[in-house]
Amino acid sequence: MNLQRLKNVLRRVIHAAGLDIRWYVPHPPHTLKTLLDLYRVDAVFDIGANIGMSGQYLRNLGFRGMIVSFEPVLRYYRELARKAAKDARWLCEHVAVGDAEGELEINVSGGSGGASSFLKMTQAVMTHAPELAVVGRELVRVRTVDALAREHYPQGDRLFLKLDVQGYERNVLEGARQTLDRIVGMRIEVSILQCYENEPLFCEMLPYLQSLGFSLAGIEPAWTDARTQEVFQLDAIFVRTDRLP
Repeated sequence: MNLQRLKNVLRRVIHAAGLDIRWYVPHPPHTLKTLLDLYRVDAVFDIGANIGMSGQYLRNLGFRGMIVSFEPVLRYYRELARKAAKDARWLCEHVAVGDAEGELEINVSGGSGGASSFLKMTQAVMTHAPELAVVGRELVRVRTVDALAREHYPQGDRLFLKLDVQGYERNVLEGARQTLDRIVGMRIEVSILQCYENEPLFCEMLPYLQSLGFSLAGIEPAWTDARTQEVFQLDAIFVRTDRLP
């Protein structure tokens, strides 16, 4: 019996059992690297870098362009600088990023410091993650994306932003008005639960980002309750579809 006849016999047997069979063609995984390649990103501003996890993640994905990481909390910046020193195309600065140049006091969180923010933490965070409670404060230098772009990305129009700034996302983007036309995408952490006082939630950030010309291209949970699976924060990817090469 040839292969085609065998397939036909198997199909009839399967149909007789009330079942059907279809060829499964797997879709390629939707990854950040796919979008970086698709939009030909040549530089990433890693804003809220902590100890450099995002920079290392980008390199593990295979991104070989320039990374500039910004971290305001001194002890985490020192670890970031140690990692970045091994990579000639990975720069870092000991600064925060906001909507105006100057200095501000940042609330340094416990744990790994990843919840440090200029904004006051709400009781909801301390209820769900008491280890993230504020353990100190530091006076830090603040710069804008516009100023940093003039220094680190004076030319080119394929910049990507990674924002992990704990409720300060809109402030960062307000400080990027002169650079927006050169930004093709961003990965931004946004809250569903009010984690910081006066932070814009995802339902507010979505129309705001759309008004800036960005479209939602991917979304995944960033912080969830391990017991209830409630989602508190999301990592959302936005792109400028009009800038697709």
